[in-house]
Amino acid sequence: MLPRFNTLGYTRISFKFLVITSVITAITFGLLLFWFSCRQEEHIMEQVRKQAAILHKQIVLTRQWVAEHGSLLLPKSAEIRPNPFLPDPEVLGSDGVTYVRISPSILTKSLSEKAMKNDLYSFKITNTDQMNPSNKPDDFETEALNIFRTSANEGIFRIEENKGKTVFRYVAPLKTNEQCLQCHMAQGYKAGDVGGCLSIYIPMDEARAVIDRNRLILLTGGMGFAGFLVVLLFVPARALFFKPIGQIRTAMSRLTSEKESLENTLNRGDELKEITEFCYLLDKKLKDHHEELERNIAEATRDLSETNQNLADANRELERLNRAKSDFFSDISHELRTPLTSIKGATDILLRKSSCESPEYLDIIKRNTDHLIKIVADFLEYSRIEAGELELEISEASLKEVAEDAIISQKASAQKRSVNLVLISPEDRIFTFDTKSLYQVMSNLLSNAIKFSPPNGTVTVEIVFSSTGTEVSVKDEGPGIERAYHETIFRKFYQIKDQNRVRLNQGSSGIGLAICKGLVEAHDGRIWVHSRPGRGSCFSFFIPYRVKGREERK
Repeated sequence: MLPRFNTLGYTRISFKFLVITSVITAITFGLLLFWFSCRQEEHIMEQVRKQAAILHKQIVLTRQWVAEHGSLLLPKSAEIRPNPFLPDPEVLGSDGVTYVRISPSILTKSLSEKAMKNDLYSFKITNTDQMNPSNKPDDFETEALNIFRTSANEGIFRIEENKGKTVFRYVAPLKTNEQCLQCHMAQGYKAGDVGGCLSIYIPMDEARAVIDRNRLILLTGGMGFAGFLVVLLFVPARALFFKPIGQIRTAMSRLTSEKESLENTLNRGDELKEITEFCYLLDKKLKDHHEELERNIAEATRDLSETNQNLADANRELERLNRAKSDFFSDISHELRTPLTSIKGATDILLRKSSCESPEYLDIIKRNTDHLIKIVADFLEYSRIEAGELELEISEASLKEVAEDAIISQKASAQKRSVNLVLISPEDRIFTFDTKSLYQVMSNLLSNAIKFSPPNGTVTVEIVFSSTGTEVSVKDEGPGIERAYHETIFRKFYQIKDQNRVRLNQGSSGIGLAICKGLVEAHDGRIWVHSRPGRGSCFSFFIPYRVKGREERK
């Protein structure tokens, strides 16, 4: 028997699907989020770099404007002090006010201090040949100056810690122009040289906050969308795959009836593993069952061969007995026919002599002799049909005329029972058939119809011609025949067990309809009956226009 296994749902493969899709989705979205985050950070840093570059240009333009006007004079105050490195750092105005000469360098430093106080940004000027020691470059600025003096680089930047804060540091070159040479001629500069660099410090707190906020938004949105995608994939997969798999497992469980050692094997994997193992097991069971069936079939075949041999022997014996029976009927019919013919002839002679004192007894002898002669003739006819020795005398004739002759032959019997005989044949055709055989068929059908018709009843013979053959029907108004007997009544020696029929069938041989069937089939036709109890019977037979000869039928 096939093993039974656990059928508590189908969560294992669905759980695997959920985990795998979640991991794949998480990795995919993680990579995408990382890429987007990097791109966004690059974009923000690019904006900061552009902001620093724009600030550098603004400072440079401001310095150029001051340099073009020689210097900037501002009233002397505690915040604005003279530059000791400039000649004539102080100027007395006509209004008696002392003004301080502001150089581009001092202006740059003042603006930086002002911006630093407002937590915006800061910047400073530096040079390797500085006049002011406070403008001494650090390592990054020294490296930047070397780069600017050896290549056409517009600026370099990096992120660093400055005074405990993360800043974006941008270093760009300061090139010497004609106005700058007025103060820096002694340093050996000429127009177009890199006289120093400008370091700009932009706080990264706001940029970092934007980057972190964008990362959080991307992470939250990505996780939400990933979860939605996993659910979106799982729901139809559950309906399309996992539920049918569960139904398959349930059907598999119904095919099993007991637990075996293979149960643990079937339950170690997921549902697909169970189904695969079950298929292998089922294949093995089917192979074993197939082999067992083959053994049983082989044994049954041997028994069947023996039975067939016994049946063949019995059939041959039955055929031998049937031939012996047919020979017996044929022989006894021949033996009876001669003395019966003699008795009939002698009876006819006595009936014609008026000297007979008891003619009614001779009439009884004549009727029974005629009946015996008919029975003997039927036996001889059926013996020839059964033995396949029936010879048809095919000739062109009118079936309507044969039907009229058959009606005339049965007219006396019909008058005795007050039965009307009617022939319906709208037309007549000449075709080939054995007139004697079909005459006998119609006579037998008419005789039976008259026998079972009530007094003053009507027996109708109808002939219908078609394109392929002729159909003849004999209809009576008798008690009818149940449907269960419609086939069996055409067997030899078969009679319906009915009290109303026993009285009418007394003395019947029971082979009249069998002879009719044999004669019709000898014409390649067929015979049948339509009847219901209490509604009469209609016996019909069909004869095709072309009738094969005996040799053709073989």
